[in-house]
Amino acid sequence: MIVSRCSSFSLLLLLGACGADAATSGPPTVAASPAMMKFVLAKDPGEAETVKAAKTAGAVEKVVVLGRIGRRIEKGLAMFTLVDTELPYCGEKNKEDNCKTPWDYCCEEDKIPANSLLVEVRGADGKPIATPVLPDLRLLDVVKVTGKIVTDDNGNLTLLADGLFRVQRPKVRDGLLWPQ
Repeated sequence: MIVSRCSSFSLLLLLGACGADAATSGPPTVAASPAMMKFVLAKDPGEAETVKAAKTAGAVEKVVVLGRIGRRIEKGLAMFTLVDTELPYCGEKNKEDNCKTPWDYCCEEDKIPANSLLVEVRGADGKPIATPVLPDLRLLDVVKVTGKIVTDDNGNLTLLADGLFRVQRPKVRDGLLWPQ
């Protein structure tokens, strides 16, 4: 069941690129669920590896991965895509790029599979935690995620998070179409 959920989520990530489900107001301002708040780290967990390096290493019991929240955050669940910080989001390097949904990386579509990793924060039942939003995190934030990387029956890697630490929130231009 988790395998099919992960496969479905991966498909949603691919289909959700380039601005789907967007609105013109700012990012969501509701609070994260209390269950999610216990995964917020008060201090930097230290040295981290890149998303690409973590994917190359494969399944491990303990890891800290640095990446950018990109593509999409699964609505209502503690699931998101972590993208390698070396892969520029739309408009990051080319300031003339007026992409209204820079976190979808539609300008780098062919490089997403090698540079992204599914992250899930699971509860005691082994399922992703239900939450309206991630705690003080949004698309394009640079984060360090602690946890372990597992491989499912289809060879897909997932980072099962036990800690989240925001490293940076980039300045972005006005007029972005934040998902709701």
